[in-house]
Amino acid sequence: MKAKSNPLQRVGVAADSPARRYFKEVRFRQIRSLVELSRHGSFAATAAAMGLAVPSVWQQIRSLEDEYGVQFVVADGSKVSLTDDGRMLVDLAAPLVESFDGLRAMFEDRRTTAARTLTVVAPSNMLSGALRRPIILYRQHHPKVKLVLLDRPSYLARQVIEQDAADLAIMGMAAGDEMMPQFQCLPLARYAFHLMCPADHALVKAKILTLAAIANEPLVLAPEESSSHRQIRRVFSRAGLAERMNVTMTATNRTLLLNYVAIGFGIALGTGAAGAKPPKRSTGEAEIVFRDAADLFGHEEVFLVQRKGRFEPEHVRTFRELVVKAFRSES
Repeated sequence: MKAKSNPLQRVGVAADSPARRYFKEVRFRQIRSLVELSRHGSFAATAAAMGLAVPSVWQQIRSLEDEYGVQFVVADGSKVSLTDDGRMLVDLAAPLVESFDGLRAMFEDRRTTAARTLTVVAPSNMLSGALRRPIILYRQHHPKVKLVLLDRPSYLARQVIEQDAADLAIMGMAAGDEMMPQFQCLPLARYAFHLMCPADHALVKAKILTLAAIANEPLVLAPEESSSHRQIRRVFSRAGLAERMNVTMTATNRTLLLNYVAIGFGIALGTGAAGAKPPKRSTGEAEIVFRDAADLFGHEEVFLVQRKGRFEPEHVRTFRELVVKAFRSES
């Protein structure tokens, strides 16, 4: 069996070098290196995020392994994965790293002269729907806080919060999405999937809805980056029907989606749109009927997402509590 090469040797660091001995004592940066590695998945990306050279990150990780006497990472080419021990240490260490990173925010929050900003990312249907009331109340009670709202489909909202470009994300997750171990994901709502089509459509009258019948129709869906679109596509893929999907339009908001169903552009599948009132009918436009399709497509789970262990200023906590209250009042 071929022995694994020492990763330090591959980046030109001798096992008995002064640099290696320097990293023998466990330091905070070594713990941070492991936590950052768990987020970025490669030494190159981790080094770039930390402003270090790749050999330095290797040294940090290997010295940590030497100190604990276990292996934390496994390298496969340029990709790196954590062992069970590595994931355990990250789970323990990530809140400490986040708390330290939040030290400046804690300090600034105590200063009465510090400017406050709250950045929230969410899909447009949530910004115009369930989040509308919390946003109004928040602006009334915290007029001095600069509130920044980012309109992104759920998958892009996830990227924004992972890149620390927002304080809070309110977003859906599709069945099968990877977990977010460094984040607290608070369940807010669970929405059933619905079929939306003209009242005289054959699928309205069908006794049983089938994936094959729906796949034969032109579809109007939310954007590909939305959790609902991704879940619908996964369901069709598992049934071997992905190639038959005929998506004629993606609509970024539910009003647009329903308007195009009304003019006969296709049938729609979605969740949040099922709660919207059908558009006012004009001459030649069909009445829209909603039919439960949860037996086929399941439910979309909506979460409030923020980093674990990070200091939460009062003005962020207030908005979070308003959001939770608004969603609870919906259910």
